[in-house]
Amino acid sequence: MLSPASLSLLSCLSLPPKGIVAIYGAGGKTSFMHVLAKDLALRGHKVIQTTTTKIRRPSLIPCIIGHDIQAVTEELRLHLQENHMVSLGLSLASDGKLAGIPSHWPDFLLKEGTADYILVEADGAARKSIKGYAHYEPVFPVNSCVLVPILGLDVIGSPVTEENVHRPDLFCRVTGCEPGTTLEISVLAAMYRHMIELGKSHSPQATIVPLFNKADAIADESIITGVAQALPPVGPYALFTSLADEHPVKFVYGLEEKNHGFGISAVLLAAGKGERMGKPKLNLDMGGKTIFERAVAAIEKAGIHDVVVVFSEQNLPDRRYLPSHFRSVVNTNIQEGLSSSVKQGLLNIQPQNQAVFFALADQPFITPDVYQELIQYHLRHLPIITAPVHNGKRGNPTLFDRRIWPELLKIKGDEGGRNIISAVSPHRLGLVRVKHEGVLVDIDTPEEYQRFLAGK
Repeated sequence: MLSPASLSLLSCLSLPPKGIVAIYGAGGKTSFMHVLAKDLALRGHKVIQTTTTKIRRPSLIPCIIGHDIQAVTEELRLHLQENHMVSLGLSLASDGKLAGIPSHWPDFLLKEGTADYILVEADGAARKSIKGYAHYEPVFPVNSCVLVPILGLDVIGSPVTEENVHRPDLFCRVTGCEPGTTLEISVLAAMYRHMIELGKSHSPQATIVPLFNKADAIADESIITGVAQALPPVGPYALFTSLADEHPVKFVYGLEEKNHGFGISAVLLAAGKGERMGKPKLNLDMGGKTIFERAVAAIEKAGIHDVVVVFSEQNLPDRRYLPSHFRSVVNTNIQEGLSSSVKQGLLNIQPQNQAVFFALADQPFITPDVYQELIQYHLRHLPIITAPVHNGKRGNPTLFDRRIWPELLKIKGDEGGRNIISAVSPHRLGLVRVKHEGVLVDIDTPEEYQRFLAGK
């Protein structure tokens, strides 16, 4: 099944239209290659999975084996006419593993137009989650355009031993730690900086995408933040994944100055019919500004840059009030209820962001500092859901972390996120007490509107 763009691994990588992706490190290289190949193939791209070392032969897809690059190229072309994925090796060992191809082959195959993407596993790790490097590895393919160094987070807190680390002596030499040292964030960061330097020295023009797998092994989200903050600004994003999951990307951390940290989006739901009001209500005047204009202004002043406004064909407020960086979409399935607008908004936000607000356009009394309080709480604690509370009552807007987005895409009818919030364990729900009553107030009926006009 094709993953929605906002949930797929591919959407977080920003790959060029074609290219060679080199994968190295430990703790999920083969899984990453398979997940990415599937994402690419489902979108119509032709993909070769291969290695410059050794890998387990991928199952359920054709495998081409040969030493003659011309013959191999023709065979690959034939298979890729009917299959979007194929694996490639120089030979098949007695243990069933594919022996690696020469490092110049991927560049040749790409230039020949054999495939759109060639994914190359560039080293081995003996099924460990972290490793030390011999002088001859990784064996990077020529002209790699994207490098993905991988480590497994499940080793955090474990000692540096042969049981936990591939080539622990070489690992200690690079990181400066002693055998038996606990694998803390600082030690992982030292090794990761070395991995980055290995990549940059071979392919200085390539984009580097730091990836930490087995994020599901981390119960304390502050460890995720600590690892991310220890990284140098080598690429646009660092990814934290659980590659065995259907929706593998759990955290995305911006590394560049322009998008540093965990990104936040907002969806303003403005597709309601105004049935209780008896007419469209978002253009009603409230003290010199419309209801809609007030809702938009609060989000803009809060400094949220990725904003999607969901309208309906029957309810189109004055778009002059939309700042230039706000995007608007029209929900043509409004008869399916609120859930259709939630999904429409979610599928149109920036997919590399970590969390998304869902705000209601008929709540004109939300202030920018409410958004900021919720954002700061979420960034400190990374709960699954963050919501405001006033006088003991939960209100809106509500911030949904990307780990709960798959559940939002399952809702139906007039259901918003209420049932999802109710099902979340209390320790994963961030409730933030706010001073502003506006988180509980919307304008639904003529009586409510008249009370506002009367100043009550």
